[in-house]
Amino acid sequence: MVSIMKTDDRDCCRMKSAEGYCPRPLESVTDYISKKWTMSIIMTIGNFGNLRFNDLLGRIEGSTAKIISQRLKELEEENIIIRKSFNELPPRVEYSLTKKGKNLTKALLPLLNWSEKEK
Repeated sequence: MVSIMKTDDRDCCRMKSAEGYCPRPLESVTDYISKKWTMSIIMTIGNFGNLRFNDLLGRIEGSTAKIISQRLKELEEENIIIRKSFNELPPRVEYSLTKKGKNLTKALLPLLNWSEKEK
């Protein structure tokens, strides 16, 4: 029989003191936000609301269409962004943040502010 520990169980995380936090939940988030250009994509879409692919690509200097496309697919799989296709000619696709993506943006803002101060 396999024993499953509850996340609120004091012994479930060896990195947590009695007063501290267990960093383990961050690992799943950092798996996708630590990839190059991912935070830039999230913050750029957050700044502008709905963006088409070429608009996004033009705002993220130094990246390529291939990598932006790959990251957008990953973020869509993680339910961070929504890809909306319009039935038009020529085809139009827009990207926006989900509720989860908006909450992530709010969580990243203190880190962004801290990094600006530490320059």
